[in-house]
Amino acid sequence: MVDRLKGEYMETVSALLELQERDLAIARLEKELDEMPEKRAILAARAKLAEIETLKARWEAAVHGVDVASKAIEDQVATLGAKMEAEQAKLVSGQITNPKELQSVSMELDALRRRRESLEGDLLAQMDKRENGASQVAKIEAALVEGHRREAELTDRFKHHGGEILAHIEAEKKARAALSVIVGPELLQRYEASRERHGVAVGLLSEGRCSACRVGLPSVKLAALEAGPDVSTCPSCGRVLVVRKA
Repeated sequence: MVDRLKGEYMETVSALLELQERDLAIARLEKELDEMPEKRAILAARAKLAEIETLKARWEAAVHGVDVASKAIEDQVATLGAKMEAEQAKLVSGQITNPKELQSVSMELDALRRRRESLEGDLLAQMDKRENGASQVAKIEAALVEGHRREAELTDRFKHHGGEILAHIEAEKKARAALSVIVGPELLQRYEASRERHGVAVGLLSEGRCSACRVGLPSVKLAALEAGPDVSTCPSCGRVLVVRKA
């Protein structure tokens, strides 16, 4: 009976140590997943895409502003054209016979013509601006297409390599779940609390010191530990301490 209980307890101790190994393996795999070059490259690619999208929005806003300005100039040109037609109609109608009035209408036509020519020059300048803006938008859109292609390529590579790591993590977690049952709820609770505080939750008593904190224990405390249960608590760091293992 005693041998059977001792065997079961030693199985628990072995499961506890293996549980820690599984958790450390999971932590290493998760760190490897987090530090994958593809992941960093994907984040960099997405940041670059965000910058390009912002640049595209600025150029599109600039093009829209040019379109608004061009429409306003076109409206002014159309208004001036209507006024010029009206003044020209006065000249050819024969209704105005007074030389001074004829001269006044002619001067008004000249002024309207000069204003229209100036506006048409402004409109040409706006058209040049729009052409340049549209060219920039086209270049940016091409850069976005290439950026999304690069991101997709990196994502595929990450899924392939990262998928292998995730499969290993899942296997380790399944093994961990089985070991947790063997360890039992009370010892598992102690283990989890120690893991939350220290990361490495369990130390092994070896050559008079805890393998986790590497602090040598006084002979009195060492003797008390060796006379006690197989699993205790390190008097130095507070971790779960395996005094004897199978």
